[in-house]
Amino acid sequence: MKSDEPSRMALMVARQRAAHQLLDHGAILDDPYAVRILGEHEDNVLQVLNNHPCASIGRLFTAARSRIAEDALSKAVERGVRQVVILGAGLDTFALRNPHAARISIFEVDHPATQAWKRQRLAGAELAPPPWLTFVPVDFEGDDLQQKLSGAGFQRTSAAFFTWLGVVPYLTRNAIDDTLGYIASIPKSEVVFDYAEPPETWSEDVKAYATARMAQLEKINEQSVGRFEPADVAAILRSRGFDGVEDISFQQVVSRFGRDVQGLATGQAGVHVVHAKHQRPVVATVSEP
Repeated sequence: MKSDEPSRMALMVARQRAAHQLLDHGAILDDPYAVRILGEHEDNVLQVLNNHPCASIGRLFTAARSRIAEDALSKAVERGVRQVVILGAGLDTFALRNPHAARISIFEVDHPATQAWKRQRLAGAELAPPPWLTFVPVDFEGDDLQQKLSGAGFQRTSAAFFTWLGVVPYLTRNAIDDTLGYIASIPKSEVVFDYAEPPETWSEDVKAYATARMAQLEKINEQSVGRFEPADVAAILRSRGFDGVEDISFQQVVSRFGRDVQGLATGQAGVHVVHAKHQRPVVATVSEP
């Protein structure tokens, strides 16, 4: 993405969430703010997203990964987690829909230009940021996430839940590993993220649709750079000390949520949602004198 412009992928995802409300009546993820914060006419949203039969697959996955993350978060809050970090928030509306209210503090992390755009959209929709929300502008490829979050009031010594949706495929492996390392340094941390497998695992029709989308994003430097085999993702997580890992395949997503998406296309998308817990004690590293 261009450094002074909001992410086009964030816009695409916001349109998918809005389309889920309009076409599927929020059956997977009930989000009364999705259309409102987008600020686009409903006809435009549907026209943009319904120009290909495989568009329904993107709508399904976008809604499902958020539902999986928010269900896992609710259980974490029951266990006492009080800090939530949304990495690459885009136009995410969880802070507005937050069922836990003042029990949790929410930190939304995103590129400065995308976050400024979100603030404009909130103001345009006459939606006030709630008191439990803190905006944290961060460039994942260049800024120190730990430093930025600490400066915003995040307590590194307290348990935290991270959502990291729609971001990993657009980061380098080093940036992914560094972020997971930081999350693992926080006691009793959890993270939900998604990733994509290499193109060979996708069915031809879905691959063609995804390739066309990526070609559009490449023109504005938002191309996907990270593709992983499930075994590689598991190895990265183990190396960082995550020992409670659930990797949810696209087939499992379809089995659980597919009936709730109108006109769902057939096909295989090599995408996964991962919920990982760092349950081991965090051991501080002591430097030699």
